[in-house]
Amino acid sequence: MSTEAAPAPMKHPKGLKFLFFTEMWERFSYYGMRALLVLYLVNYLEWQPGRASGVYKWYTSLVYLTPLLGGLLADRLIGLRAAIVTGGVLMAIGHFLMAFEPLPFFYSALAFLILGNGFFKPNISTLVGKMYTPDDPRRDGAFTIFYMGINLGAFAAPLVCGFLRKKVHFHAGFAAAGVGMVVGLVVFLVGQKQILADVHAAGNDVSVKKSPPKASASDPPAELVGDEKLPGADGFAGLMSRIWPILLFAIAIAAPAVMLKGYFSGQSKLLGVLMPTLYALIAGWMGLNLLKIKGASRDKSTVIFILFMFTVLFWMAFEQAGNALNIWADANTDLHVFGLAYTAEAFQSVNPLLIFTLAPLFAWFWTMLARRSIHLATPAKMFIAMVFMGLSFLAMVGGAISENRTVTTVTQVELPAGLDAAKVGSFHAGRMTYDANAKTLSIRGVLPPFAVTEALRSTVQKAYLDELGALEKAAGNATKKQPVSVQLHPPADFAFPLDQKAMEDQGVKWDAASATVTVTKPTDERFVGALTNAGGDKKWRAVLEDLAKKSQAARVSGIWLLLSYFLATLGELCLSPVGLSMVTKLAPPRFASLFMGVWLLSSSVAQYVGGSIGENWGVWTPTYYFNVFVATSAVGAVLLFILVRPIKRLMHGVD
Repeated sequence: MSTEAAPAPMKHPKGLKFLFFTEMWERFSYYGMRALLVLYLVNYLEWQPGRASGVYKWYTSLVYLTPLLGGLLADRLIGLRAAIVTGGVLMAIGHFLMAFEPLPFFYSALAFLILGNGFFKPNISTLVGKMYTPDDPRRDGAFTIFYMGINLGAFAAPLVCGFLRKKVHFHAGFAAAGVGMVVGLVVFLVGQKQILADVHAAGNDVSVKKSPPKASASDPPAELVGDEKLPGADGFAGLMSRIWPILLFAIAIAAPAVMLKGYFSGQSKLLGVLMPTLYALIAGWMGLNLLKIKGASRDKSTVIFILFMFTVLFWMAFEQAGNALNIWADANTDLHVFGLAYTAEAFQSVNPLLIFTLAPLFAWFWTMLARRSIHLATPAKMFIAMVFMGLSFLAMVGGAISENRTVTTVTQVELPAGLDAAKVGSFHAGRMTYDANAKTLSIRGVLPPFAVTEALRSTVQKAYLDELGALEKAAGNATKKQPVSVQLHPPADFAFPLDQKAMEDQGVKWDAASATVTVTKPTDERFVGALTNAGGDKKWRAVLEDLAKKSQAARVSGIWLLLSYFLATLGELCLSPVGLSMVTKLAPPRFASLFMGVWLLSSSVAQYVGGSIGENWGVWTPTYYFNVFVATSAVGAVLLFILVRPIKRLMHGVD
C-alpha cells in the first residue's frame, strides 16, 4: 500500500469564479462612484473644490475605516455570508440613492456606501482564503486571480461611468455603478452554495467565532515566548525601538490638544476634530501594546509602526487620482487624442491597466534578483516606491508649469462696483490679474467653471445672499400642504435663470411680478446656486465667460497625467504587495489580527490627510499644490534611505 501523499489538485474550486465576478462588479461600483464623485460636486452642484474635497476625504477615509468594524462583526456576530450580503444590499441602496438630487439623499447615499463597504470588503477576501487549506499551493494563485478581478472592475468602471456621464447625465453614471453592485450581489447569491461547499471541502466554515477568553487578549504572557526571549537590537536601532512607544503617546496627547485648541479658538469645526483625535487615540493604544512586547519581538513590531508612517505618505499622494488629479484632468487637460475625444474619468483606468501589464514584469524582476542573491528588504522597496511617487508628482509640476505659461487676456473690461484690482488678484489662487490703466483682465492657465463662479458671486449683494440662505434652509422641509415662499430682492436686471415649466415639475414656482419663489417639495442645491449666480453682475459674467472660453487654449497634453500615473503605478508595485505580507511576518502571533487591522488603517489616515490637503485646490496654484506631494515624497524617501539599515536590524533577518 502506497504511503505517498495524494497530489494537490491543480484546478481551483468552482466557487472562486463566483467570488471573482462578485468582487469585480463590487469594485466596478466603487471605482465608478469614485470617478464621478468630485466632478459631480464641482461641475454639477457647482461647489468649490475645497468643499468637494472635504466630502471626498470623509467618504474615502471612512470607507477604509469601517472594514475594521465589519470584520469584527462578521467574526463575532453574523458570520461571513450574512456580512457580505448585508454589505452588498447597503451599497446597492447607496448607489441608487445617488439618483436623487437633494443633499439629504446624497449624504444618505454616502452613509449607506460607507457602512456597506465595511461589511463587504474585508469578508469577501477572507472567504477566498477559507476555500483553501493554509498549506494549499493554489492559495497564492487564487488571490492573484481575485485581485485581477479587482483591477478588471477598476479598469472598466471609469470608462463606462464617465461615458454615461458625458453622453447622458451624472446620474446615469451613478446608476451604472449601482447596477454593477446589484450584479455582483446576484452573482454571490447564485454561487453561495458552491462557495460554501468549497469552504467546507477545505475543512473550514463561515460560522461565527466564539469570543476568546479574557486571559488570551492583549495581555503579556506569563512567560516570554518566541522572539520575546531573544534580545532586542542595540545602538541606534535599539534606541528607535525604545522611544517609538513614547512618540505614539506624544501623538495621542498632542494631536487632540492641537485640534481642540483650534476648535475652541474658532479656527476649526467640531467635525474636523473627530477623526484626527480618533487616529491619535489609536496611536496611544498601540504605544501601550508595544510596551507589552519584549525583546526582538518588540523590535519587529516597531518596524510595522515606523513603516506605517511612510505608507501614509505614499497613499495620500497616490489617492489624489480621485480628487485633485481628477479635477485637473477635467479642467486643465486637453481631452482629445488624434481628433478623438475622451472623458476625464478615463485617466483613472490607466492605473489598473498598468497593473495588468506591469505586475508580471515586476514578479519576474524580483525573482531574477533573488536568483542572483540580491534580496531587497521591505524598507528598501518602500524607499523605491517613495522615489517613484515623488517623480510622479514632479511630472505633474511639469504639466502645471506648461499650463501656467499661457496667459489669456480680454480687453475693455470695467470692473463692477465693489471690485478692485486687489480683489480680482485674489481669485483662483491669485492667477487672475486686472490692469486698471489698460482695462485688461488676464488669467494664467485655464479659468475653470468653479473659478468663474467664485469671481461672479463676489458681485452678489449680501442682502440677496441672506435671502437665498433663508430659502435654502426653509426649502428642505417644503411640502404641497406647507409650501415655502420667500420674496427676493435681486438686482434690477435680474432674470430667472431656469426653465420655469421644468422647475414647476420639481415643485418650484417663480412669480416675476413680486419676485417671489414658492417651493412645494425639497429642492436640490443647484436651484439655489443658479439663483445665486443670477444675482451677479451681468456684464461681469459675460467678461468671465469670455475669458474662460478663450483660456481653454491653455489646456495641456494628457501625456503629463499618463506619465504621472505610470510612475505612481511603479511605486505601487514596489509598496503594495509587500505591506500585508510584512505584517504577517513581523507581528507577534497574539497581536497578529490587531496589527493587521491597524496597518490597513493607514489607508484611512492617508485618505483623510490627502483629502485635507485637497481642500486647498483652487486656493494654491497647481504648481505649488503638486510640489507639496513632491516634497512629502522626497522627505519620506530621504528618511527611509537614512533608516533602511536600522530598520533592517530591527527586523532581525526578516526580509
